[in-house]
Amino acid sequence: MSIEMAYITSTLQPTKGFHPVSISTLHFPHINPDWDQCSLYLHYLLPSLLFVDTHELAQRNASYTFRHWGSRDLERPAHALPDEPSELLVNVNLQEASLESDGENGRKLLVEVPMHLRYAAPRFHGTETGTKEKPYEQVRVDLPQAFFRCPTSLSHPIPASPDLLSERVLASLPGVKEDNALILIPNSLNAPIHLRHPGGNQEDLSLVEPLTALTILACFLWLLHVSWRTAARMSSNSTRPKIA
Repeated sequence: MSIEMAYITSTLQPTKGFHPVSISTLHFPHINPDWDQCSLYLHYLLPSLLFVDTHELAQRNASYTFRHWGSRDLERPAHALPDEPSELLVNVNLQEASLESDGENGRKLLVEVPMHLRYAAPRFHGTETGTKEKPYEQVRVDLPQAFFRCPTSLSHPIPASPDLLSERVLASLPGVKEDNALILIPNSLNAPIHLRHPGGNQEDLSLVEPLTALTILACFLWLLHVSWRTAARMSSNSTRPKIA
């Protein structure tokens, strides 16, 4: 396998909204039987505003397995959690992978990882002239790093720098310190991706919070009223004399 010639292209779609999908396409100009001796991994380093649902990923075990480090809380906003990135390591099942044609002799492989954005802390938004803008925040997302884990006897693999992967990721890889080497797959673009994250406006809280409380109270009173009427009707039916 001409691993040195392989490369990866990655994007996040859509770049607006709360549910982007990481789409990575790995391009392999040439394929040979040595493929079966290697394992393919993708490493994601995600900012605190972006997370993956591990339960959702577990449903894709036919395509890949994974390891996750970081917060698994799906409900809390970003400002209620530690401001630290999370990591995801995806191990692609090459035996079950569907390779598509890519050029005359090449093949390509598509890896999709669904992601979600957390709610950010509300902030004040406005221009110097006093006109209000929609509260969007630019979230920087680094491109995933793809690499092979191959036997050192295969061709002459170029080992990856340990600095590119954290210690916990390296420790999770089987046999790295024995007779295996890591071979990086370069990204076609080195620039990170930016998402437009919609956030709340601090100026709206004085109106939104009391209206939310009143709405919840009104719903509770309506349910209480309906329950009382239902109970009264059932009580009336039970005391009504039966006609033989």
